[in-house]
Amino acid sequence: MSEKIKITIVTDDEKQNIEIGDKSKEFVTVTHDPSATLMSTLLRNNLIEGNLCGGRGDCGRCMVRFIQGAPLPTSLERSRLKAEELRMGYRLSCLARPKDDCVIKLVFPREHQIPIVTKMVDLSENIDLIGQKNKSSVFRKVDVIIAVDLGTTTIAMQLRQVDTGEVIDTYCEMNPQRKYGADVLSRIQASCDGYGEALKQCVWEVLERGVRQFTASVNIESISGICIAGNTTMEHLFMGYDVSSLGRSPFTPVEIGLQKCKGPFAIPIYITPGISTFVGGDIVAGLYALGMIPGDGEKPGQEKICLLIDLGTNGEMAITDGTDMLVTATAAGPAFEGGMEKAVVGTDMIAVTSSLRKKAILDETGLLTEPYFTQGVEIHTQRGNFTLGNQDIRALQMAKAAVRAGVEILWEQMGRPQIERVYLAGGFGYYLDVEAAFAIGLLPEHMRGSVQAVGNTSLEGAFRIGRDLCRGVTDGRTLEGNLSYVRTINLAQQEVFERLYLEYMNLCEN
Repeated sequence: MSEKIKITIVTDDEKQNIEIGDKSKEFVTVTHDPSATLMSTLLRNNLIEGNLCGGRGDCGRCMVRFIQGAPLPTSLERSRLKAEELRMGYRLSCLARPKDDCVIKLVFPREHQIPIVTKMVDLSENIDLIGQKNKSSVFRKVDVIIAVDLGTTTIAMQLRQVDTGEVIDTYCEMNPQRKYGADVLSRIQASCDGYGEALKQCVWEVLERGVRQFTASVNIESISGICIAGNTTMEHLFMGYDVSSLGRSPFTPVEIGLQKCKGPFAIPIYITPGISTFVGGDIVAGLYALGMIPGDGEKPGQEKICLLIDLGTNGEMAITDGTDMLVTATAAGPAFEGGMEKAVVGTDMIAVTSSLRKKAILDETGLLTEPYFTQGVEIHTQRGNFTLGNQDIRALQMAKAAVRAGVEILWEQMGRPQIERVYLAGGFGYYLDVEAAFAIGLLPEHMRGSVQAVGNTSLEGAFRIGRDLCRGVTDGRTLEGNLSYVRTINLAQQEVFERLYLEYMNLCEN
């Protein structure tokens, strides 16, 4: 076992030169194993908010400055950081492995807070908001359900009355698993590296905090159950399953059907079923909330042709004509939920990109004109200021092209129908400037006039599924049967995907 060294972390921005052993309160000292990365020590001592890129050195959010005892930069750090930054002692804590006592300053930015959307737009023209009230008489008016949207980035919980759907209380947090990585692949790797139990427990602790808050409003005995909707990886991590098979071909989940367990205070927990590794319980919940999947064991039978688009770190899409349903998913990265290094959310990025195109500062290929090509564009938003560079535009282009190609493939395979409703789900859709989305080609022109932001359909669907399960309106066999006719499209196996992806890299209406 390696002999431990001491790392002194300066907490006073003005204090640059200190002596090891100084008793000032303007710094803290921790022990460190030289065989480990600096990141591991910062995480263990709660000195960093997260390991957002999974320790790959991609996001730059873990940068520190060595005042004394800087280790030699790794080859990755040489490629990620400027020569002047390296000379000044800047390193990435996920890559740096100090061997001797040292002094550092934490210079990484605080993570900006992402608005957590818990609302869903009133879609009473499509479905009854209370729904199926007369199918069971076993519930009491005092019964309540806890619905949970277990997102990769955020966790939203609602306490709602069973009979009316009224929201009694809401509890939200950023997902604490972000310290192990911003995306599902990073968390799969973290779980495989031995952090599986920690990943599970930090979400269970959020669940318990939410339940404790809710018990100030209702008696624990009146809570009929908890229904959790999340993507397949989030649900697996919550249940403590082995997720290694989710990160490699053929991407086989341990369990994809409805799951049950006991939660805090022995409250029954229901985990919504998924469709595949890439189209999970959060999308199923959204489809349920929108009436695109019924609860009575029959196909929807609806007349309208509907498309659901839910964009975040992953982009999931589903289209149905009332008889058939096609679903797919594509990796979007951080572009739609806010760049890792920028104080900006994805919807702002789309609005800004559209504006730059109109001002001819940005061409349709995604390149900034001079002098912005060299120095970037200073952007000021309500959430903060940042410098937008060509690499930021490129990240948005890649995410946009993948999603647009996926939408086109679903539409083509459904027979190119006239789509009457395009539902944009989640926080991204809720805040999206739809005209800006059309302007950069995220959405095709033939969908103009059909787009509707519907809010947090995952949370709404979790409530409805939980309510119907508790009241005996539906059961696991029925829910899973309703999904058996859904066809999953693997975009990687579509020959046309690469051509469409390259075509939709351009930032223009098409």
